Amino acid sequence: MRYAISLLALACLAPAATAAAQDPFADVPNEPRPEEYLHWDAEAVAGFQGELDEALGNGEGIWGTPFVVATALARADHRPHSVQIIHRAGYTQPEIHTAKWDLYVVLKGAGTVRVGGERVNWVEGQPPEGQRPQLEGAEDFEVTEGDILHVPARSWHQVVVPEGGSITYALINVFE
Repeated sequence: MRYAISLLALACLAPAATAAAQDPFADVPNEPRPEEYLHWDAEAVAGFQGELDEALGNGEGIWGTPFVVATALARADHRPHSVQIIHRAGYTQPEIHTAKWDLYVVLKGAGTVRVGGERVNWVEGQPPEGQRPQLEGAEDFEVTEGDILHVPARSWHQVVVPEGGSITYALINVFE
């Protein structure tokens, strides 16, 4: 009887072993295959930093703030993400996105990323330039070179840098 149960158990396990031996990637199509194999080496990242420094020096900050952006990989219909290199060197406003998730990879500098809560001190009807809203009830994450932070869509977030400080990060935008 014991021998029969062992044989029965082995017979039941055989299909599972066969399934596990199959190629788990066999059903993944590889056509059409976009030719977008990209690599940003240290020299390329330094080039982005130079572009950002120049833009900041020319006063090209967004909404009159020290917040400049270089596009490393523009958004396209065939992929759900883009990549930007961003430099911040002072106050910048909180933001929120309906269908975009943010992954921050800190390249240089340090700061605090405030996530969640609600935006306060915003004056509806006034232009964004010159306004200085804040986040109330947000969770603070201290970030520095080498850190990665994930911010989900529909969450208020704000990057805050210390007086006289700055932060540069790669921002991977993932669109729903």
